[in-house]
Amino acid sequence: MATHLRYRPDIDGLRAIAVLAVILYHADATLVPGGYLGVDLFFVISGYLITALLARDLEATGRVSLGSFYERRARRILPALLVVVIATLPFAAMWMLPSRLAEYWVSILTVMGFSSNLLFWFRTGYFMPAGEQEPLLHTWSLSVEEQFYLFFPLLLWFLWRYGRRARFVALAALFIASLILTNWLVGRAPSANFYLLPSRAWELLAGALLALSPLSLGALSSRIWREIGAATGLVLIFISLFLLDESIAMPSFWALIPVCGAVLVIAVSDGTWTGRLLGSPVPRAIGLISYSAYLWHWPLFVFARLRFGEALTQSVIVPLVLATLGLATLSYFFVERPLRRRGPGSPVNLRTFALVTGAVVILLPLATAVLPLLPRGSLTGLTAVEIEAKVATNYGLSEVCEGAFTLDPVCRTSDTPEVLIWGDSFAMHLVPAIKVGASHGLIQMTKSVCIPAVGISVMTPEYPAAWAEGCIAFNDAVLDWLATQESIDTVVVSSPFGLVFNDVYQRGGAIAAAPRPDLVADALSATAQRIQAMGKAFVIVSPPPVTGEDLGQCLVQAALAQRPTDACDFPVDGIHRLSRLVLDFLDDLSEDVPVVSLVPLICPEAECITRQGDTFIYRDQGHLSIEGSALIGRYHSLFKLVQNAASAVD
Repeated sequence: MATHLRYRPDIDGLRAIAVLAVILYHADATLVPGGYLGVDLFFVISGYLITALLARDLEATGRVSLGSFYERRARRILPALLVVVIATLPFAAMWMLPSRLAEYWVSILTVMGFSSNLLFWFRTGYFMPAGEQEPLLHTWSLSVEEQFYLFFPLLLWFLWRYGRRARFVALAALFIASLILTNWLVGRAPSANFYLLPSRAWELLAGALLALSPLSLGALSSRIWREIGAATGLVLIFISLFLLDESIAMPSFWALIPVCGAVLVIAVSDGTWTGRLLGSPVPRAIGLISYSAYLWHWPLFVFARLRFGEALTQSVIVPLVLATLGLATLSYFFVERPLRRRGPGSPVNLRTFALVTGAVVILLPLATAVLPLLPRGSLTGLTAVEIEAKVATNYGLSEVCEGAFTLDPVCRTSDTPEVLIWGDSFAMHLVPAIKVGASHGLIQMTKSVCIPAVGISVMTPEYPAAWAEGCIAFNDAVLDWLATQESIDTVVVSSPFGLVFNDVYQRGGAIAAAPRPDLVADALSATAQRIQAMGKAFVIVSPPPVTGEDLGQCLVQAALAQRPTDACDFPVDGIHRLSRLVLDFLDDLSEDVPVVSLVPLICPEAECITRQGDTFIYRDQGHLSIEGSALIGRYHSLFKLVQNAASAVD
């Protein structure tokens, strides 16, 4: 067990790996596919060091000085964090829309209360803002740590009286329980699993158990075994960073790879070749500034993407990484290090530190109230509020019509509608376009992420089997209802058809591993035949062409910056590869099922138009805006094209 803590440069080197992995992953996920696991490494390091400090105090005095402990934590965490939050204010004022500013204000409140992980967990959802636009999203990990340290010192003090073995066994039991929980939640509640403490505690406890281990692995192992152990730990870390990408749900048992790697490195690398490599000047220096680097990097990337677009080029990424390291260095030497010192040599005594920090914590959220009043860019006289309205969520007729089978009157425009719009959010966004031409009215039945096809559904960690069964049940309800409706003569369906790339959940629980476009095509054909047997037309409308970037955000920033109206337009050959595969899939399907493609409507003369005059065509990565959909309905007579496609089958 650690009874004396001395500085270990190899641990700073491990911090360097962790922070660089996170920074590079957030810059471009292809650089370090598993770079997000750097946070898991930080948890292990933190659990080890904090527990070792607590154990030292308990061995010396038999108690934990909570005042001293939390003062150390406050001096370690708050100064740099507050500086970074304050630095984000003017950029938020310039480049965030009013509703996002309001959400940003709430995020500041939760950051100050170390509960931002709860906020960002709550905000996850299909129509929620993209995480890439949350300047303080990365603070979730700080909240997890601080929540852990609210109870852990007291727990350790309570267990201390029962001896080494008892406390080790008790913490090991908590470790196992948390690890089992995280693997259970990964397919049932992935967002909660990612953001919340109970499923993350095992990573902190892994470090804690190492600090409290009855055996000192570094002392008992021979030199050769220590060398092998340290090198193995480093290899495990790099395997996880470069081979475990975002397609693997985390945290889960897979996270044991980097966690065990970090435990091995901390346990035996001191004095080894691996330890000397990690403790060499460059890794050590980066490790020293790693906390500030972690704080600075994410807001820099968020605001760069808000300003320049989602896909940052190398010419932008390199300066951002250098700026991160530069700001982190300044923050470390002029904020972190001076204010971390306690006692007579500290430049700021405890009372002054508490008063100033408390005042900033209280006033900072209040200061954000003036952000909407600061000067904003505009386009042809449009205010920020008007620009934001252009990218409002396109729910079709009403938000009430989303998510469940309903016959609510707000989801129809006539008591005897002629058109059913059925599908997911990509059917939803067609409602303003179809509404223009459906003179006898329409009815909307939509459930996001639920493909309008009988007997199948997507299944992912975010949308597990229970959700898939709900999707199938929703579609069954629509078809059963449709069979009784004489007024409906045309059924318009749409989806991004991403199911062709994902596992296909089939009625009864069978799962076909991705990709299975044949199953999707068969299900759509069977659905078309069933509806045609009712004497009704069945027509698929393709999703719009996309680039993989947030086109709506591009339009917003172009408007705020007064850039040309074609600033976000893109050539046909710029359509994203997966989007092209879907369009090809629908082209092949059109031999059996009528399909109307939006590509010729949006991309005349090989150029895809994202804005027509003051009308935004897109609202996000791929959905049509309310006004953009209506424009396509009027200008291109989309419903007439649907009718023509249906009559061609007859």
